[in-house]
Amino acid sequence: MNWRFADFPIRTKFLVTLGIPVLGLVLLIGKQVDSNLKRSRVLGYVAKQSGSIRAISDVVDAMQYEGAVSVATLEKVLPGGHYLQLARAQSDARMARLGENTVAGGPMMRASADLQPLDGLRRQVDGRSIAPALAELGFRSMNEELVRNLAEMSRQAVDQDVNNRMFAHQSLLYAKESLSDIRMLVLRGLASGITQQEQEELYDRIALYETSLFLFKRDASPDMQTLYRNTFQGPDVNFLRFVLSTVTSKRSVANLGTDAARWWEVSGRAMLLLRAAEEQSIDSIIRASKDVSRDAQRRLVLVLAALLIVVGAVAVMAMVIMRGLRSTINEVTHAAAALAQGDVRGNVPVRTRDEVGQMAGSFNKMIGTIRSLSASADAIGQGNYDASVLISGEQDVLGHSLTRMRDNLKSARQRDLEYNQVLFNEKEKLEQANARIETLIREIHHRVKNNLQLVSSMLRLQSGTIADERLQQALSQTQSRVASMALLHEKLYKGSDLAQLNLAQYIRDLFSELVLLNKVQEKIRYRTAIDPDLALDMDTLVPLGLILNELITNSFKHAFSPGEGGFINLRVHRAGEQEFDLNYSDDGKGIPLEKQDQPSDTLGRSLISSLVEQLNGTLSMESDETGTRYHIRFRTAHRS
Repeated sequence: MNWRFADFPIRTKFLVTLGIPVLGLVLLIGKQVDSNLKRSRVLGYVAKQSGSIRAISDVVDAMQYEGAVSVATLEKVLPGGHYLQLARAQSDARMARLGENTVAGGPMMRASADLQPLDGLRRQVDGRSIAPALAELGFRSMNEELVRNLAEMSRQAVDQDVNNRMFAHQSLLYAKESLSDIRMLVLRGLASGITQQEQEELYDRIALYETSLFLFKRDASPDMQTLYRNTFQGPDVNFLRFVLSTVTSKRSVANLGTDAARWWEVSGRAMLLLRAAEEQSIDSIIRASKDVSRDAQRRLVLVLAALLIVVGAVAVMAMVIMRGLRSTINEVTHAAAALAQGDVRGNVPVRTRDEVGQMAGSFNKMIGTIRSLSASADAIGQGNYDASVLISGEQDVLGHSLTRMRDNLKSARQRDLEYNQVLFNEKEKLEQANARIETLIREIHHRVKNNLQLVSSMLRLQSGTIADERLQQALSQTQSRVASMALLHEKLYKGSDLAQLNLAQYIRDLFSELVLLNKVQEKIRYRTAIDPDLALDMDTLVPLGLILNELITNSFKHAFSPGEGGFINLRVHRAGEQEFDLNYSDDGKGIPLEKQDQPSDTLGRSLISSLVEQLNGTLSMESDETGTRYHIRFRTAHRS
């Protein structure tokens, strides 16, 4: 059997082809990550700390100088005022630059906090309320804290060369700090004398100064050592060394061959030379950091170039592999896209025996099966329930499902024909029965209305034969009550709904009917405000119509004087799902107070109270000389 690389499984081909480049990529990426980390740390160090070292060193130098001037002023070696102001101005300017470069949470912020005692110390110096020794101690404490912050920065360096330069610079700072302390102690000894304890402290400071210079020379780079030797030299430095040697050998500051003023000037110039060496050390640290940064960038460029080369090689190999697969995959893709749109005519040629070739063959079998099932489904969809369905085997779920669907549709069509015929016959019977019932109900409402109108007419005729005015009035009220009920039945049999009426239309018609009955059409004005589309059933409308009949009739007969006009306002609004508010008012003369206390002294008011109870409602009434007002809240058992 001939083995070809193209016939291997795709997973094997990709593992063999891309295994070595991927391993190389992993190694390069690891190198790149290492370079990026180092570069980021170096660049972060340069960005945050190079300016910090210079800024804090400037403040340390300024504080050393201000401390020396303050002690010299207190010892009256220098005249007060001018020198002290210049020293403080220099300190303030350098502290301002320190504040501009402060990083939150870093050493510079702590350096700013270390300088907080400065204002109080200055006030004590101005008021001459502090001893020179205490002033020296105060400035020394602040300087030691500042130098300690610089020492903390030294531990953050990651490159060995930068680290060595930082440690050497730290030793130089300690030497300069010790020299500043020596300067002030000697100045005080020459000016006013120092105690035995302060002399011992002076010897310790000289020892610390010499030790720090030794460590600096040991740790400093060759170029920095050369710069230091070329800078820190001359007569002033030699005089300084002579004084320190004399103090060490004699164990005393007496008989040094100089006075306080000369010592102040010479030691100040020597301090400036040491400060120049310190600045050169800072510059060397910044240059070394930048060199490290540039070196990291160069390494990053090389890694990226190598990464691009490897990626290019992998891409070329991938293209070679994919070229052999592209034809078959494209044909399968086009055939699958056509199948997704319902086209089952596609076919894929089989070129290899690997997974791609097997996929193409399986796809062709699937297309053939779907093509056969599609033809069967099309025939079933056209109503041919006798069409045959191809079943490939027991696992052919789609074929079995299509067969069951065909058989079920065939049975369902037969049942539907039978059910439809039965439903059609029942529908005809129900429509006929409904028409007869509707006609009967309309006829009942019509006859009830006619009977009620007949009763109303009989009451009117009877009233004409009776001379008793009170009896005539009672018959007239009864006639209006019968008319309101007749009006309900008339609206029902004339309307489209035999069970409910539109309340607004009924109330308007009831007003019109009562106006005609009471012959007040030109005198009494009225207004209604009813919620739109408010419909009520007969159980509610009958008592409600009688209540309205009583209220309106009472207003016509009792609220307004004969021959005078008036106004009636009626509002009905929904108060809840099945609750309603009826507000009725007129602007008549009102009900006398003595009759208000007897709400059931007449048939009309008793009838109103009884009807309100029938509606499961509540009634409230107010009456005065401006008119009478009723508020009725009632409920209905049926939704409107």
